[in-house]
Amino acid sequence: MAISGETRKRHREPAVAGGVRTRTPSWAYRLFSQPVLRAVLGWDFSARDVRWVRPGPRLVAEIGAGGGFYSRQLRERLGPGARLVVVDPFPPAVARLCARLGQGPSGVVADGLCLPFASGSLEALFYGYSLEEFADPFAGLREAARVLRPGGQLVMFLWRPMLRGRRRALLELLDANFVVDRVSTGPQNIRLACHRREAPG
Repeated sequence: MAISGETRKRHREPAVAGGVRTRTPSWAYRLFSQPVLRAVLGWDFSARDVRWVRPGPRLVAEIGAGGGFYSRQLRERLGPGARLVVVDPFPPAVARLCARLGQGPSGVVADGLCLPFASGSLEALFYGYSLEEFADPFAGLREAARVLRPGGQLVMFLWRPMLRGRRRALLELLDANFVVDRVSTGPQNIRLACHRREAPG
């Protein structure tokens, strides 16, 4: 995994160690993981959701992996030769997830606003209802653009109510750095699959 020295300096270990607050409490994530409720809200199931990510031997990071609702299916979707890195700001969540999944993904404790990857080093990023949890989703999206190589894939599932009127500005920022390949909207959610624009010149 390519982790730059510059990023190590920028990584905010004290903030992570001190506890990172998300907008949605952990009990709500357990509730949202219930298949019946997900069907009512118009969300897909994890085995179908991960089909938005292209398979193949690539370096892929799942940002805000949390309890790993998507991680196992995502690893299976990518197939042999791919490397999945699960990223979350909570050390216990990363440790539990890696222990549960066993061989396959590696785990990184990091804030999604300051990813510990070198610029242009990743081939795909997956955000399963995590970007809107960031203190600054716009900075999170700029960080995604930084670590993805040109042509790299970005897949995001967003919970509409959490965007709180920021949807248009977020999509404008997305358009400045990515080309949208596929989009789907439900009663409560938005799904996007994009690729990183080629570097100018």
